[in-house]
Amino acid sequence: MSVLAYLLLAPLACDGGSDDSKDTEDTASGSGRDFSDFVSTTTAYVGDQTCIGGSFGDVDPSKQVDVTLNGEVRNFEDDEPVPDATVKFWFSDDISASIDVEETADANGAFSTTVPVCEPIGYGTFTPPEWEETVDTYEVHQIFGYEEDGVASEWVNSVSRATANIIPAVIGVEWDETTAIIAGTAYDCATGTDGESEFFGHAQIFVHDGNGTPPDATTVYYFSDLDLPVANETQADVNPGNGLWVAVNVPTGTWTVEMWGYDGAEYVNLGSTILTIKPGSVNISNIFAGRTDGLGYPDSCLAE
Repeated sequence: MSVLAYLLLAPLACDGGSDDSKDTEDTASGSGRDFSDFVSTTTAYVGDQTCIGGSFGDVDPSKQVDVTLNGEVRNFEDDEPVPDATVKFWFSDDISASIDVEETADANGAFSTTVPVCEPIGYGTFTPPEWEETVDTYEVHQIFGYEEDGVASEWVNSVSRATANIIPAVIGVEWDETTAIIAGTAYDCATGTDGESEFFGHAQIFVHDGNGTPPDATTVYYFSDLDLPVANETQADVNPGNGLWVAVNVPTGTWTVEMWGYDGAEYVNLGSTILTIKPGSVNISNIFAGRTDGLGYPDSCLAE
């Protein structure tokens, strides 16, 4: 599998969402850029949108329990274990808050701890800066499924410095390491917790401050049929075959990341998430159809 193929992460579930729409004349003030700098395609989006505005069941509170997590830190590029990495968990799902658990992986990348299931949490993986092997890697809005035996086995991502540098290098841009990279996939309603992944095609990603103002230097790129990010002149929107996108030079702070599609008449908000960004980091974050908070609960968490 290629270096960048690992952007295609395992899906969670569809959730209820917004039917917001927007036309090209909506603008954001203050940054010198607006909505149309991110969303401008006139190619109609393709993909299953039947879950947008729908309901997907209630979480069963009795399944929101603590379990033993037998985890493993793996390299995002090749799935190889990352020895001696530090793993931090935020049970609040807020990486700006206090850390709840910190563990150090062994020589095989393995660690064990206790985490809540059926609730959103965040994690980060780190190695000492002097090693110059990895960059700080974060995933938020992670929801582990309910386990009847109270034991879960999951792996967490660590992005190597080489991989972090490949993405902007392939596009031909320079990554300012006082900012961050966000890499993700655009999933449609056919994607489920236990099923095959399906992607929105021809959607576009809009990054803004929650009030419609985008960051000055951030640019979003999409991936070709070769699973490589390319200039927007070559691939202007999400490829239906892989759903992959990447935002480069995202400043620190809290940002809303939205997925928009053109339905032939207007732009429709297909889903969104909210991320807190730290400098010099890679953030792995998918967007799922109909979800406005980035949360998707596995079927095992839902009330029967």
